[in-house]
Amino acid sequence: MSRKLAVAIAIVGVLVTLAYMSGCGGGEGNPPAPGPGDTSSIRGSVDTAAGSSYEVLLDGRAVPGAMQADGSFEINGVPPGEHRVAVVEAGGLAGSYVSVVVRAGEDTQVPPIVPELGGQIVGMVTVRDEGGLRPLPDVEVTAQPADEVVALAAKGDEGGPNVSPPDVPAFSAFTDEHGSYIIQAVPEGSYVVTVAAPEYEDNSRWTWVEAGHTAVADFELRPAIDPGVGTVRGRVVTETDGGAQPIEGATVTISSDEPWFAEPPSLDGDGSEPASEEGEDGDSGCDNCPEPPDEMPPPWFYGVSTLTDSDGNYSLNAPAGYGSIEVFAPEYMPVWEEIVIQADQVLERNFTLEPWPDEPPFPPPGPGPVPVPEPEPE
Repeated sequence: MSRKLAVAIAIVGVLVTLAYMSGCGGGEGNPPAPGPGDTSSIRGSVDTAAGSSYEVLLDGRAVPGAMQADGSFEINGVPPGEHRVAVVEAGGLAGSYVSVVVRAGEDTQVPPIVPELGGQIVGMVTVRDEGGLRPLPDVEVTAQPADEVVALAAKGDEGGPNVSPPDVPAFSAFTDEHGSYIIQAVPEGSYVVTVAAPEYEDNSRWTWVEAGHTAVADFELRPAIDPGVGTVRGRVVTETDGGAQPIEGATVTISSDEPWFAEPPSLDGDGSEPASEEGEDGDSGCDNCPEPPDEMPPPWFYGVSTLTDSDGNYSLNAPAGYGSIEVFAPEYMPVWEEIVIQADQVLERNFTLEPWPDEPPFPPPGPGPVPVPEPEPE
């Protein structure tokens, strides 16, 4: 995967999360519990002539007892706001979804629901931490149409970061005690599936859903890292008959799983850019200033590097998060390992490099195919 594509996926993932949070008020924490008389009911019906049994879901959660034998359903105790109602075939792939705006104290009637055959998205949500790999229960998994997400990203590019994301219809479910989830009756198409859980990094992936078939989207979440800057330092040596000898000039590179965005230019107290110190004739007063670059660097960075000193020591400051560190020196075999950088903490990493072997690390290629002599002319 190219770095530009990775950046695009990361940006889309952030926009999907923002859209999801905007639709459910996630930016301001959980809404207050409705008081007496504030809740409402949602009523509707579904065609059960085909003999199938159906279940009712409200915002991705099953509502036991809501569906009646005649195909009518009623959901009571619904707080005001926008909700997503689903009627799905029990154990099947047919169903339909509808968005409903509920007002306090008012009952809402939805149009008759006509089930249609769709696909389903299934998977598991797990987390890897100090205790190993374990399931993550009661986590919401949301699938949003990919074309809507792309349009959302384009609007964000045009309007800047302050553009409020529009409402995007979503299909959702919650994981069970085993970390498994299933989103039924999803219309055919491409989707961005997102998992957002408190204290963990958000995760998104693309999937294609085909009617009558199952798409799989598994997630392994990682604990979220507080933003900030940490330090990685250590020593690079090689073992000789005389003991450990430092390697001077080894390149140490820290790479991040996510791009690091460049900081904007500093501003004065009134919000304007700092005034340049030019003389009366427009001269900046700098005799040896470098020429401005022909091309500006991209607004994101994936790595920082440094060289070891004469004692083999190095020190690097890098944004907190998940990443890797690589050490390379001429005539030595490079080393690489994954690291986690915590804000305002120092991570010690020492390395012992092995010289390249005299023999090539891979066997030389064979002699190749044996040429077949051409037949003699008759």
